[in-house]
Amino acid sequence: AGLPEARSAAWRADFARLALSVCLRVLDLGVALEAHGQNLLVVLSASGEPLRLVYRDLADIRISPARLARHGQAVPPLSGRLITDDVTVLRRKLFGSLLAGALGAVAGSTDAFREDLAAALPGLPVTADTEALLTGPLPVKALTLMRLSPGVPGDRWADLPHPLTVH
Repeated sequence: AGLPEARSAAWRADFARLALSVCLRVLDLGVALEAHGQNLLVVLSASGEPLRLVYRDLADIRISPARLARHGQAVPPLSGRLITDDVTVLRRKLFGSLLAGALGAVAGSTDAFREDLAAALPGLPVTADTEALLTGPLPVKALTLMRLSPGVPGDRWADLPHPLTVH
């Protein structure tokens, strides 16, 4: 049977709203997911509508002890690259993967991406992270640079103009 209109504007807007709402809430709680298309899976209703999300890989998340503590959550016994309170690192991890990865890939074009983001705005949590997501540059992982820089650990990023601010 296949997916009914899986890439229609309404479907994409529903998916964007669900993904942004969930991921921004999780970020506010203290966990930045690497929510690209391989990690962020969408569960569909019987009629093919986005129903809920499944996140499948915790290896590249970032955890903020300060944010967890602010919400009364204990910091897990982890160390190394997973732990950071650096707001830029947390936001790049989520925004770069979710916007440039999952949502951008589903949209298929800059115009559709812009429409999807605009449609998802109503109802998003109002936080500093949401404001940064909507007004800052769009971080994208510089994968070629990462592959050509084997002696430099960690993610490398490039900032692109945000689709909502460029017309």
